[in-house]
Amino acid sequence: MTPYTEKLQNCYCVPFRYTIFVLFIILISYFHIYFKRKQFQNITSKIPTIFGLPFIGIAYKLVPIKRFLYKLSACFEELSTSTYCAWLGTDPVIITIDPEIIKTIATSSEFYNKAEIIYNPLNNAIRDGIITSEVHKWKHIRKIVNGFFSHKMLMSLIPLFNHGANNGVHRLSKISNHGQHKIFDLIKRVILEISIEATMGVDMRKDAAENYELMESFSFLLERVAKDSACSTMGLGFLARTPSYYRSISFLRNFINKLIDQRTNNNTKSKDETCVYDEDIGKSFLDIALNYYGNGQLAKEDVIIESISLIGASFETVATAIYSSIVMLAMHTDVQERLYQEIHKLLPQNDIPVAYDHLKEIPYLDMVVSETLRVIPPIPLIGRQTIHTTKLTSELILPPKMPVLVPIFSLHRSKELWGSKAHLFNPDNFLPENVALRDPYIYMPFSKGARNCVGWRYAEIAVRIILMVFVRNFKFSTTFKYEDLRFLDHVSLWYDVEPKLNIELRKV
Repeated sequence: MTPYTEKLQNCYCVPFRYTIFVLFIILISYFHIYFKRKQFQNITSKIPTIFGLPFIGIAYKLVPIKRFLYKLSACFEELSTSTYCAWLGTDPVIITIDPEIIKTIATSSEFYNKAEIIYNPLNNAIRDGIITSEVHKWKHIRKIVNGFFSHKMLMSLIPLFNHGANNGVHRLSKISNHGQHKIFDLIKRVILEISIEATMGVDMRKDAAENYELMESFSFLLERVAKDSACSTMGLGFLARTPSYYRSISFLRNFINKLIDQRTNNNTKSKDETCVYDEDIGKSFLDIALNYYGNGQLAKEDVIIESISLIGASFETVATAIYSSIVMLAMHTDVQERLYQEIHKLLPQNDIPVAYDHLKEIPYLDMVVSETLRVIPPIPLIGRQTIHTTKLTSELILPPKMPVLVPIFSLHRSKELWGSKAHLFNPDNFLPENVALRDPYIYMPFSKGARNCVGWRYAEIAVRIILMVFVRNFKFSTTFKYEDLRFLDHVSLWYDVEPKLNIELRKV
């Protein structure tokens, strides 16, 4: 054999070897998928199942992120079912809006753990906090955090909610009667200030630049977490964890750590620092957490993580609920006028602070807020997973770590559960006689069961007080059409296009 012939033969052998190697990998992967799907056949054979493509399942159908919520909803209609199984990546998940199944996962201790498939991206950013931690740690943290959300503590926060609402009125007044404006960022800033004061006991309005950077860091981090979640179904979550992502986490941690150090190094408040709570009324979450830190029941890392978790959760969800309520009122002027008349009758003067008892005297406010949270739930998707082998229904036996997702956005808009006009805004859905006829597990803006949103009462009170103050001071309107609203899942619910609003200062 000549050197030329030998060289030519080697040229043909190299690609041949690579071809054999690639075919071998494909064959191994095929058998992996085959046996994986066979492993779950006892589930996929009993409920409608969408397999999608090998390795990525239906993940490709959920990108871009703006399609995610609507695609999950469409599958219920396409399959004519309230529960289906879908393969996300190489793993199956059960997706349901069946009230009986929702009741099971909300009340059974076998479903106390959050579904890793959707919460891991949040856990990467805020590791082992109350939102994502496994049951053994969650129970310990929940007992501590519950103290911050006691009735006495919430009553002590009402002056803060009023003060924050009036601060919002001052800011909105500057842009009132001057055309249409985007106001979501303004509301976020107001609510962030309230969240910081409530959680950390420090007045953040004194440093506007740091306040703005804090809001931007929380917003950016939640956006990255949402992209991480969408990309993770295809094993590409790391693409969302950019240098800016890590800088946001670092900023938030440093911010909280600085507050902790200031509080632990100073047993008494300095003259320049404003403490929100009177000693006879209550303390901030940070004070409560540092007490547990001092006696060894919490590590400093836990204090940092839980502080970030509580600020982020209360800030984003409350701001979304308030803004969405304003948008609904702007689009439904008859509802807004009725609500205003009831508020004005109860509180005819704008300088009267809203008290807790006032909230009980305006039932229409509850109806408006509840309906807003139905059509625009701040948290559009939740998920739990089994701890052990668990019976979900009489036919479905789930293995350990099997996720069950509840798209609240789909649940709240289901025509099967809410009627043919489920997609429309109608506060009469929450008339007492209508509520009495409904299954309680078809409405869950703050989740349900033991692992529901720990701050749901905080959110309900804050949203109602701030909305009352805003409505008695301003008339809102918009040219944006309700039917043109589109929403994105960014951990909390985001608007694809934020409606611009007219803000008219009411005459006293």
